[in-house]
Amino acid sequence: MTSARRAAGALLIIVPLVFTAGFTGLQMTFDYPDILRQPAGEVLTRFAQAGWNLHAYWYAMMAAAVGMIPASVATGLALWKRDNLLASLSIAFGTVAGLVQAFGLIRWVILTPALAATYVNPGATEAQQAMSVALFDATNLYLGVGVGEHLGYLFTGVWTLLVSALIFGERRILGTSGVVLSFGVMAGMLEPFGVAMTADINAIAFSLWALWALVLGVMMLLKSRAVASPQPA
Repeated sequence: MTSARRAAGALLIIVPLVFTAGFTGLQMTFDYPDILRQPAGEVLTRFAQAGWNLHAYWYAMMAAAVGMIPASVATGLALWKRDNLLASLSIAFGTVAGLVQAFGLIRWVILTPALAATYVNPGATEAQQAMSVALFDATNLYLGVGVGEHLGYLFTGVWTLLVSALIFGERRILGTSGVVLSFGVMAGMLEPFGVAMTADINAIAFSLWALWALVLGVMMLLKSRAVASPQPA
């Protein structure tokens, strides 16, 4: 399991770093995540006016979501001997978490640039602009709020709970903090129902979740080195 632990450690460091880079870049250049709740016309106009870096930030977010898939597989295999049922469930939930988040984010990489270009095109008719707005609203509601966020928060939170349970016996502080953060991430599921403060709780929890995953990755790498080191006679 040393190779799995090394892979898990490396991926649990890389994925949060890529996610944080994309998230921070979007906060600085696109008022993310508040921009998601603005009228479609404003979002498309600002997207069209942005430079290549905005596209790179969205791609980084999508890449981090895809990276969650091998990270969850490697983590589950590294922790397999502790409880193979919980480990297998963590692989399943982590894989689905990565998939649904990637499905939600890919619209910003492929679809939104085309809609934004059509919307701000000087030769665009009112019907074309209205179609761009309608398509953006529909995909934002279904792929964004529904698939990427609602399901993404659910499966990411459950994955975090399962991994926290697996490491609790050895890393109680990290395991306990993981449980707390999992509920903070899943709090975002309540935002569409009008529950106050859940969006802010989710944003804070996700930022801390990235740090939690990074710390877990570092600990796994350190343990893999300790296991691989020859023991004195």
